[in-house]
Amino acid sequence: MMKIDHKMLKYGSRGSLLITLIILLASCGKEEVALSYRYLFLGHPYDWNDGYRLDPRLERIDYTEYTQVWLGGDVCSRLTEKPGTVSYLDSVFDFSNDHVQWTLGNHDVMYGNVEQITDRTGKPTFYTEPLGSDITLMVLNTNLFWFWPSEPPPEDCDLKSEQMQMMLSVLDTIEQSSHLLILHHHSLLKDKKPDSLQEAFNIDPGMMAVSCDLEDQFSTLIYPKLVAAQQRGVKVILVGGDVGMRVKSFEYRTDDGIWLLGSGINNSLKRENAPEYVTNFDPDQVLIFRHYPEQLRLEWEFVLLNDLIEE
Repeated sequence: MMKIDHKMLKYGSRGSLLITLIILLASCGKEEVALSYRYLFLGHPYDWNDGYRLDPRLERIDYTEYTQVWLGGDVCSRLTEKPGTVSYLDSVFDFSNDHVQWTLGNHDVMYGNVEQITDRTGKPTFYTEPLGSDITLMVLNTNLFWFWPSEPPPEDCDLKSEQMQMMLSVLDTIEQSSHLLILHHHSLLKDKKPDSLQEAFNIDPGMMAVSCDLEDQFSTLIYPKLVAAQQRGVKVILVGGDVGMRVKSFEYRTDDGIWLLGSGINNSLKRENAPEYVTNFDPDQVLIFRHYPEQLRLEWEFVLLNDLIEE
C-alpha cells in the first residue's frame, strides 16, 4: 500500500489536494489488484460434421484474452490425414506464440504422422514445463499408454518408457511447486472415481499400463507418487479432455486429495446422427483457470462455451 504524505495533504491547495487524493486512490487501487493469468481448457473440440475442422464456435473466441490455451485432445476427428488441417489450427490458435499446450487424443494421430503436429507446435508429444515459478505443468500423451493386455504386443516401448521415466522423475523430486497440473486425454484412475463418474469419459478402461510391462499400471505405479507429492504440500490436479459425450464437466476430489477435472464439447453433433455412446446434449462447457502466482493460488470454473463466443 502506498504511504500518504500528510504534509503534502496539509499544505497543498484545495485543487492540488483533490488531484493528490485522486492519484493516491488510483495508485492504491492498482496495487491491490493481484497479478493473475487465465488458462482456457478445451476438451474434445472437433466438429462432428467435418473431420478437418474445429467446432465452428471455437473460431469465434478471442484467444488473446487467455495467457494459455490447453487443448484436451481429439482436436479434429481426422486431424493428421491432411497436412492442411494443422495449418488451419495454427491460424486459429497461433502456435508461434508458444502459449498452446496440447495433450494428444487418438483422433489427433490415428490417420497420419504425428510429426505434422510436433513440427508445427515445436513441442514433443509429452513434456513438463513450469507455469511461472509455482506451478509445474505436465502434458501426457496417453496414446502411449497400454489400455488392455492384447496381441500383438504393444509398440513404441522406448517412448512409453521415456514418458514413464519423465513422470517418475518429476514426481520423485517435485517439492518447490505449489501445484502439479497434469493434462491428459484418455480417462485415468477408474478405480479412484465414484460410480457417478465411471462413464464421464468416452471410454474408461480399468487397466492402464504406462509401459510395455503390464505391472506398470498408472493406478498402482503413478498414483501413489501423486499422493506422496500431495502430502509434501504440492496440490495435484488432473485435467482430462475425452469428455463431452456423456457429461459436459466434472470435478471430483479423491480421498487422498487429488483433484480430477474434465470438460468437453459435442453440440455440433446432430441428434439424429448420434452414436449410442453419446447420451448428453446439454450446452457445452469449457474450463477456465485463474492463476495468482504471488498468492500461490489456482482457481477454476466451468463456463458455457456459448458465453465466450464473439458476436
